[in-house]
Amino acid sequence: MFPSKGQASLSDALVPTSVAIEKEHIRFPSMRRRANTNLSSESARPNFKFAPAPIYSHVSTYRSTKLELQLYSPSLKVHEDERGPVAVFSDHDQVTGKVSLDSSCHHTGKLTISIQGSFTYLPPGNMDEPSILVEAQQYTFLSSMTTISISNGETSTARSAFRDAFVRRRPSITSINIPANSSERVHSFSFSLPESTRRGEEMPATFSSAKDPSSPDYFEVTYKVIADWEPNDPTEIPSHLEVPFLIQPDADFQCADASATTPESWLEMPLKSDRPIPVRCAITLPTELTFSRTSSIPYFVVFTTTPRSTELAKEIAADATISVSLIRQTIITDKTTLPPTPPSTPSSDESETSFRPKILRRVAKSQPRLRPRRPSDGSSSVATSATQEKPLPQIPVNPKIFSDTRTIQTDLCIGFPKRPRKLFDKESHPSLETIAALPDGLHKTKIALNKDILPCIDWGGVSVKYYLDVSVLLGADDLRARIPIRIL
Repeated sequence: MFPSKGQASLSDALVPTSVAIEKEHIRFPSMRRRANTNLSSESARPNFKFAPAPIYSHVSTYRSTKLELQLYSPSLKVHEDERGPVAVFSDHDQVTGKVSLDSSCHHTGKLTISIQGSFTYLPPGNMDEPSILVEAQQYTFLSSMTTISISNGETSTARSAFRDAFVRRRPSITSINIPANSSERVHSFSFSLPESTRRGEEMPATFSSAKDPSSPDYFEVTYKVIADWEPNDPTEIPSHLEVPFLIQPDADFQCADASATTPESWLEMPLKSDRPIPVRCAITLPTELTFSRTSSIPYFVVFTTTPRSTELAKEIAADATISVSLIRQTIITDKTTLPPTPPSTPSSDESETSFRPKILRRVAKSQPRLRPRRPSDGSSSVATSATQEKPLPQIPVNPKIFSDTRTIQTDLCIGFPKRPRKLFDKESHPSLETIAALPDGLHKTKIALNKDILPCIDWGGVSVKYYLDVSVLLGADDLRARIPIRIL
């Protein structure tokens, strides 16, 4: 007895041994998708080539009414809830497995297996009708599909009969375990995950925001394997099965650029004003400008009066307004490949004019006395010149599906609370030039990040970028800078 359409149940992973083992499972009050996993070892595998062997150690089994899908993965992640373990891949792995059709399925039909990566976001609501709830939208940035046409079972039966006869003629392999239902239709699949083609471009890892789905700051990055069975018999109900899996970076890989350790080098970037003023401001950040979501963004904001003025420095240190904001820009662009623009069809006059010399040249080869007539007036040359000077069609621009710029955090400070100083050895004394080179004021702090922040994405039409907007307000003058950063 299988669950209803689209659901999967927990059962023992199919260990290909000669002994069938049955286990009693606990009945849960509500039906839900659960995975059945086991470690596939070499000792448990049959040693004949007819059995498909997974290239990864973990096997997750999902079932629907007519389908059974086994997903092979290098690792699993166990959730605290009752969803069961989920297959985990890295961005350079292959998503492999097999789909088995139930014996009750019609002997002909179409089996479609695909993988899909989606980005879920909440579009902005209608300001004129705020009472209308806005539903989350999904954008598919990864899609790969294979279609298998299932013919009648004669070929499978003939192959099975040949295999049985082959085994009987070979006493040395009579111990091979042949499945009882040798005509079962099993189809393997393998999908290679796409590789990046540009620097900084990486397939996004699985992400799920902990915020409420109705929040405008709610995002999800999900992956799944989809199997669809469409029988040729109109009386048979099609079957659909979706199996989620996770994309996560290698556990052994740690990005030194995004580590939480104290940076060894710093980068100073100036702030600019609309008009010349006797003050220079700058922000100092770690050189790599790459940060982990579990770390923080340390920075310094400094100012120097030019020329040096003690009175002006005291005024700025007391009254300046320093604002540093973490900005997230999310853009989804339709990456659908548009067909090339066909060449414009010439008019009847232009066509006749353009093709007549070619025809006459061909005739002239056999009859040298014939020559193409030249036009008596310049009307034809004017038309040809106008055609040649016609501008090329514009390249179509991919339209934006979604665009949002949002302030994630803002650090606000009144005045520069510290005076910069440099550490020296007790035996040495700093020179006057070194002391004079120090800024007049310093603001030092950091912006704390967390795991629920959406990481940077640049893949398949989905772009998530972060900036630091820095502003130092000095009376009527505003010194500003926008620095792009990466959050992983």
